[in-house]
Amino acid sequence: MSVNGDAPAPRVTVVTPAYNVAQYIGEAVDSVLRQTFTDFEYLVVDDGSQDNSVEVVRQHAGHDPRFRLVPGEHQGLSAVRNIGIREARGRYIAYLDGDDRWHPQFLERQVALIESLPPDVGLVFSRCRLILENGTVVFYQWQRAGRYDFDDFLVRSNPARCGSSLLIRRSCFEDVGTFDEDLASVEDLEMWLRIAERSKTPVLWAGKHFLVDLRLRPGQITRDRSAGDDAMRKLLDEQSGKLQRLPAGLAYVRPALTTYKYAGNDSLADEWAAKARSAGPAQLVRSVAGIRLLFWNTLTPAGRQTVRSAQDSTRAAVKAANLALRGGIGSRRAARNAARNAARDADRDADRDAVRPEGSSR
Repeated sequence: MSVNGDAPAPRVTVVTPAYNVAQYIGEAVDSVLRQTFTDFEYLVVDDGSQDNSVEVVRQHAGHDPRFRLVPGEHQGLSAVRNIGIREARGRYIAYLDGDDRWHPQFLERQVALIESLPPDVGLVFSRCRLILENGTVVFYQWQRAGRYDFDDFLVRSNPARCGSSLLIRRSCFEDVGTFDEDLASVEDLEMWLRIAERSKTPVLWAGKHFLVDLRLRPGQITRDRSAGDDAMRKLLDEQSGKLQRLPAGLAYVRPALTTYKYAGNDSLADEWAAKARSAGPAQLVRSVAGIRLLFWNTLTPAGRQTVRSAQDSTRAAVKAANLALRGGIGSRRAARNAARNAARDADRDADRDAVRPEGSSR
């Protein structure tokens, strides 16, 4: 229970899970405390960090009365998010991961959006920009604005992209429970599907503004692939049969494509591609992801490795060029540029309803 339980409840509870993110979490905290919408409480839940994340958080939060640090042992992301749910007093809950950052109007726009929509909307989410470790914006993740349902979220493999992009009614968690702490990954998608299937507010809604910077870090894609693959397999096997408007095979398109592109597990990718093909070629060619899957599925193993190597070389060259031009993590130049460009670029781009082909990904 919050130590501020007798105080008037804020409209929003912001929760930042913190685990060994000392290099980045200062930016995250600053981006929350600089929000133009101010009726929120801010909980940073430490997941047993072994670096100086807690010290960095305290330094940046100072004596802001909205801030509270919740210490804890290392339990994992889902457990930390669940602590935030239990501690929350706000009508809405928003998560910001410790290595991401928000546009100053994130809460203002998200609260205004959800309160302008029908009462059956359980959550809203924004578009994201991808940034390198040093804060350089390298890509805009576009998805169509408007209404989404269970089928959309499963077939599009979580259009919200990341947990930092959403504003969620606290009542959703009262309806469907908390995050599954046994899942090694895809815990976000599993929760959003549960809300779309079982909550009293099942509609999911996408805004048109780019309000989150999602940081790309080494090891994000390659971490514990076997556990992640098992979690995705379990989710697909349990949820694909629930699709109502779309063929079940379409649920496997994006997981198969991602596995081909990044994991190098061709046997699993081939298995999922075969299930995706069961939807029929006419369905697959209707999306960019389906066309890309057909391309990867027709390559030989050697051909796939050649394409992966070319992708890796391109990413490494882009990163090296940006680091050379703008400085690395921790440099004064990087910090100065990150602060200046976050304000300038985000203000310029928040209102841009960019036209990005469907299926664009990091």
